[in-house]
Amino acid sequence: MCFEEVSRDFIKLGKKQGMENYFKEKPHEFSQYLWKKRKKQFQKALKLKTKYVFFDRAMHDVVGYLNHIEEPNIVWENKLTLYSYDLVFLLKPVSQIYIKDEDRMETYEEAVEVHKSLKKIYQQSKLKIIKLPFTTPQERFDLILQHCANEFS
Repeated sequence: MCFEEVSRDFIKLGKKQGMENYFKEKPHEFSQYLWKKRKKQFQKALKLKTKYVFFDRAMHDVVGYLNHIEEPNIVWENKLTLYSYDLVFLLKPVSQIYIKDEDRMETYEEAVEVHKSLKKIYQQSKLKIIKLPFTTPQERFDLILQHCANEFS
């Protein structure tokens, strides 16, 4: 089971309301939406009986993005202990394939800086971070499954 990223729908809603970059224009409102949606995903995952559950992004990402723009939400940051993930697969942006699009509005350089903020919040939360190499999607998928098998066997 893999939960989809919820931010793209909200980004599109913001554009319909005339906001070019919802997060930059209203970071706390945008983050509140993500926090609620990702919290629902997390709670739903706890009830699933599947072997593995994956999230495109986690609760920690909401906090990491706010920390990145220096508008932290300390209440949420303190609640991160309630949302523990067994493994975090953290993929660093790769310039060769990075594409800025309608929903991904950061430049490559900004994405690298956001990545540092995300890595920091995961480290502060003492979650096990697995760095995946830049390789084909199939090879990354195989590595993820191999890490899961090794961790949970």
